[in-house]
Amino acid sequence: MNIIYRSKNILNKIENSPLNFFILYLIFVFIIINLNFYFSFLYTDKFPSIVDENNNMILQNLGFNFGQILGNLKIDEGLKANYFDTDYYVSRMPLLPLLLNFLHTYFSKNFFVILLIKNLFFLSIIFFILCSFKKEKKILFVFFSLILFIYNPHNLSTSLSFNFEEGILNYLIIILCLLYLTDLKWKYFYISLTITSIFFLKSSMIFLCTILCVFYIYDGYKIKKFFYLPLIFLIFSSLIWGIYSYKKTGFFAFGTKLASYNAFTLNHAYNDKFTSLYPKISPDTLTVEIENKLPKDIDRNEWVIDKFYFNESIEYLKSNPKDVFLGILKKFQVVFLYIYKDSQFPSENGQIENEIRYSNIFNKIFFILFIFFILKNYFSFRDSKNLFFILATLFYFFPYFVGFIYTRHCTSFYMIATFYLFNENYYNRILDFLNKD
Repeated sequence: MNIIYRSKNILNKIENSPLNFFILYLIFVFIIINLNFYFSFLYTDKFPSIVDENNNMILQNLGFNFGQILGNLKIDEGLKANYFDTDYYVSRMPLLPLLLNFLHTYFSKNFFVILLIKNLFFLSIIFFILCSFKKEKKILFVFFSLILFIYNPHNLSTSLSFNFEEGILNYLIIILCLLYLTDLKWKYFYISLTITSIFFLKSSMIFLCTILCVFYIYDGYKIKKFFYLPLIFLIFSSLIWGIYSYKKTGFFAFGTKLASYNAFTLNHAYNDKFTSLYPKISPDTLTVEIENKLPKDIDRNEWVIDKFYFNESIEYLKSNPKDVFLGILKKFQVVFLYIYKDSQFPSENGQIENEIRYSNIFNKIFFILFIFFILKNYFSFRDSKNLFFILATLFYFFPYFVGFIYTRHCTSFYMIATFYLFNENYYNRILDFLNKD
């Protein structure tokens, strides 16, 4: 009891002191530097082709179809890649390759430094947003919140990475949710910048961006200032990307057709082998087979190819509704129940590792509780805050249920789930305990 009493006194002394918040931030930075270094070392050890002998990042070797784009950016060829002997200009959204190329060109070529800049930048934003919350014993709230965002090894490694969109998206989703919960004066301007960043990062997030912009109008009409800014920013962003696409390809990309590689990816989930493989084996093992479907005499235009694969998927959906439904059930399994590592690739002798990822157990439990509480709280109080979380969750996951989903795609909302449960259900209990005489 004496330890608890002393802890209370210490917390009372440091509460709301700018100096102590600064010290907390320095400690946080020190932790992030070490985590970043450790992750970078593991990553380069696992994928040595990503760096040269001096640990300088080799952009052209980056996976997930970004290598070609980054290589062409380096020689001023723009956001271009080549698939099926065809030049693609809008196969991916531009934020990740442009940001990575910018850091590589103007800051450092060292892989460790590039990742540190990216991670420290976004995590610092999260830190300062948490500091803006109106909370009793705020420094305690910030401290525990940060722990919840970085404690899980899989969630953390996904966020620290820079070779797929989730390495940025995880941060942007957290920032978006935290901004909505704050009372910052320019909150809707910051939300607008975040929505714009999400739009230019990943094409499937158009559903999330659109529904939240509509929600902000519903929520802020006649009550809050600048509630319309996110929608204006989203429309403007869509025009910029559409004009770029039209100039490069002759097609104004908009809505669900933002990236011309999407239909090819979609076809991995709409074929007669998907349900027998997924989620244990990666659907990416079907890539060569799907590439071979493409007619030899097809017009070599990225949007013509996109239309071919989209029509292939629709035809499969119409002809095999039961298999499509089974695929959807398996996607639910990945989000809520699947505790193994993401879909694997067979080894040379055809074996598949079926290794449990123990951190997934906590992710699934917290996410199920999160869904239960946001629904319970919304139907109990009909409040906008829980409606926001319901809409954000539904429309974030919607495109993944149309296509297919890996555990890493879920990590941003797994982290939001832990924060929501802590903030809504447990923080006040901690305070009640600390305030007892």
